[in-house]
Amino acid sequence: MASGFKIDKQGIRKMVREIEREFAKTPVRLPVNGEPTASGSVGGRATTGSELELVAGWLLDWGYAYSKVKPGLVPSVAEMMSDVGAEEFVPLVEPYVEVAVATLEEAGLFNGSARTFGSDGMGLPVWLTDVGQREAVSRIERRKDNLTRRSACRDAVLRWVYERGANGESTDIAEIATSPYGWFNGMLFSAADLVEAVQFLRNRRLLAGTDETPTIEPAGTECIEQYGGVVEYLNRANNAGVNVTIMGNNSGQLAVANRDVAQNQTSTNQAEALAIYANALREFGQLLPSEQQPEYEEVAQALEREATKTEPNKGWVKALLDRAKGLLEGAPANLHNLAQVTKVAFDIYSQTAG
Repeated sequence: MASGFKIDKQGIRKMVREIEREFAKTPVRLPVNGEPTASGSVGGRATTGSELELVAGWLLDWGYAYSKVKPGLVPSVAEMMSDVGAEEFVPLVEPYVEVAVATLEEAGLFNGSARTFGSDGMGLPVWLTDVGQREAVSRIERRKDNLTRRSACRDAVLRWVYERGANGESTDIAEIATSPYGWFNGMLFSAADLVEAVQFLRNRRLLAGTDETPTIEPAGTECIEQYGGVVEYLNRANNAGVNVTIMGNNSGQLAVANRDVAQNQTSTNQAEALAIYANALREFGQLLPSEQQPEYEEVAQALEREATKTEPNKGWVKALLDRAKGLLEGAPANLHNLAQVTKVAFDIYSQTAG
């Protein structure tokens, strides 16, 4: 986007509220999560890293607002933006206006028949088709979907931090508003959305740093480069066929955080299996928010102490394992499958301990 350009957040929110008031007079209900069939990706995705997509989405919003105020008229892009109070966005729109208008016309959202000979740039005429009107209304409706917005914000924040870090740029979270990643269906993410997103990602070890200036973690890089989004990454164990293989000489590594874990107990050494389970419990606990980790660490240490004994106290070990099982059963939903994998070690120990 334009370097150093400052967005009037109050202005854009005022414009959005005015559009929504007009919409409320003649509401048209559409599926909230439905993506437009005619527009493809342009202006259709909730969040995007593309300036072109962001500009195209804005043109849809402004075209709709203009049509409610002056129905039947065909303005130029410049006239439309002036009438809806979006003139401050001209420096952002100008570099992309011709491609955005042409793409929206090809997608059937703008009426290309209104184009006049010699018009170009900000002088291009814009006129929403019926399909364009419906997509503009759908964008307004999608802004009200709290679940989708919060999930989209997490994806956007993670990708923005990844890109900024790769370019050696500041990751001051307030600066996301000056990039396409700061917008949801053409509307800025709120400060509350951004705070929640950063804290969520930090708690799950995808981001580090502070709430104000987050940094990318290796797991966050893996999420961006190998998965479709945060939800897909956190649920990656759901689609993994898991066979558990614990080798007698694997130094206690259960690798519970991996997608394709293979574990098989070939050793009858109960103390070694107990040490493996203790370490697995610790590894699992490290995936949780910091305030939940101490209890996992406490049980893991107690199990390790028993593992060092020639003859572990079976009654005490059983009580520890029952406590560990209770912790795993209360694990967050997104780590449910991983918790089940970790419990396999409990079954292994029970079988070998008799």
